[in-house]
Amino acid sequence: MSLFPWGNSRIHPFRIATCTKGRAVIGRPSNGLLKQGRFAAEVRSSGRGKAARQTIWVTDTRAKRSHAVFSETEYYKSIGPGETPGPIVLLGWSSDAKWIFFTIDPGSSASIMADGLTLRVVSATGGSPHRLAPMLVYSDYLAWCGGRLVFTAGVDRIAIHDKQLDVASPPDWKVRPLVRAPGRSFGSLVCSPDRRSVVVQSQPSGTDARFFVTRWSLWRVGLDGSTSRLTSPPPGHADESPRYAGNVLYFVRSERGRGALFALQGSKVLGPLLSLGYSLGYYGHQAWPYRVTAG
Repeated sequence: MSLFPWGNSRIHPFRIATCTKGRAVIGRPSNGLLKQGRFAAEVRSSGRGKAARQTIWVTDTRAKRSHAVFSETEYYKSIGPGETPGPIVLLGWSSDAKWIFFTIDPGSSASIMADGLTLRVVSATGGSPHRLAPMLVYSDYLAWCGGRLVFTAGVDRIAIHDKQLDVASPPDWKVRPLVRAPGRSFGSLVCSPDRRSVVVQSQPSGTDARFFVTRWSLWRVGLDGSTSRLTSPPPGHADESPRYAGNVLYFVRSERGRGALFALQGSKVLGPLLSLGYSLGYYGHQAWPYRVTAG
């Protein structure tokens, strides 16, 4: 834990878990309790064989009441083509606790999941879900911002290959590009404190599948589609995993899998503040394990 002179921000480093072939990095976003305020979502399984199903349940932890939101069969004879039945994977809540984001993993296939699944959203009160767009199902590829969902869309596991920044909002959830940037790819993102823009990783698009060829810099993209570049890492480095504490933007600057924590205050880059050690990542995606709190 560290304290910094520009405020009472506290850094909480986490032990980086050992992973094999990147599987720990792909992970499966929590199918335990996924909490948002007084509400919690979880996936419950029931039945066997042709009756096997998974259901999203929402619990009001204050009132101690639960209700089913969406149910999906798990029975299938083959995997693909298309979206065959499979386990439900929870991705997150909207910050107003009215919507749940999730996907369905065909046959629980890690390989299919690694190349992207269809993002879906359902009301926390139930009803028909909306299908949004295919994406790599990383939780840091979504941000609820200004009453809208901003997310990084696109398929194939190479993080730098043709990933665009999309936006959708209730009630119709029509997906459109937030910014049109031919030749660029986007990655992890975070909503800015003013809720009028996101900070997102971006770099020229490419097909190189090596893990450490990324050259991410951080960009601010307004909900009106405006863009401005925030960081310019040295050659061979990448700026990743942006997060806010108060009005200070933190990020990890990495070189060949070794990362250090930096901060951006105004236009000034501060750091390195803390070493985060080594992380393999997965085809150019990194989810660096740190948390910063303000106050």
